[in-house]
Amino acid sequence: MTFTRIIAVPALALVSVLVGCNDSQKLAQAELLTQNETLTKQLEDKNNSLQDIGEQLARAQQQTSDLQSQLEACKQTAAVPSTEVAASGVTANAFQGIEGVEATVQGDDIHLTIANSLLFDSGRTSIKDSARKSLDKVSSAIKNKFSDREIIVVGYTDADPIRKSSYPTNYHLGFERAFAVRGYLDRKGVVGAHMGLMSFGPDRPEASKEKSRRVEVIVTSKTANSDAAAMKTEAPMNAPAAAGKVNATKATASRASAASTTKSGTASKSSSTTSSSRKATVAPVSASK
Repeated sequence: MTFTRIIAVPALALVSVLVGCNDSQKLAQAELLTQNETLTKQLEDKNNSLQDIGEQLARAQQQTSDLQSQLEACKQTAAVPSTEVAASGVTANAFQGIEGVEATVQGDDIHLTIANSLLFDSGRTSIKDSARKSLDKVSSAIKNKFSDREIIVVGYTDADPIRKSSYPTNYHLGFERAFAVRGYLDRKGVVGAHMGLMSFGPDRPEASKEKSRRVEVIVTSKTANSDAAAMKTEAPMNAPAAAGKVNATKATASRASAASTTKSGTASKSSSTTSSSRKATVAPVSASK
């Protein structure tokens, strides 16, 4: 009996140990299973997040592609004024790349906008030496490509009142600057009888004063009439509608005439005739080369 008890005690202890180990393993397995489930869930979340990021990247790439297409379309649209072919087949390509000259096609006419800073010093009407190269290229293109076209040279100014120069109004200043450009083109071989003059003065401003001060050479779609007299009759109908503004230049002719009268009746007549032919008309002006 005593021997049996001695054997039974270790057996019970062994059973207890085995039971305890089994419980610990179950707990460990349960913890590992929980950790596995947690890690699996985290992995799924990461995969879903990566999928979302991939979709966002794809959308961003598509938006980039769309924006690139829009940019190219905008570039083509912006380039239209300088390369557009008008209904008559006219393009401004002949005037591209000329320093200080912006060439655009408006309707069937070519508009060459020349920066005042290139052409003139402040308050002056004498062509600067630095402008001659650009004007030479303009005259060459007109002679080579548009020698039979009517040309209108238009002067514009800013709205600042004239204080220092001898011109009574900005209309006079704009006209004299247009006259100077016309004269230069005439001397370079552009047919004088094909060119008319206008001044809008400050009436058509641009975004800044600097851009407002400009001279515009308009190569019209109309074929010039070789008969200067006929052209003088027709030109005002083709010129912009504000021609009445330019008639302010008649005041200059009147003052010149009055001043000359005080010296000599003969001188007055000559001065009035010369000044009127130069300043008081928007019709094409023919000048000797």
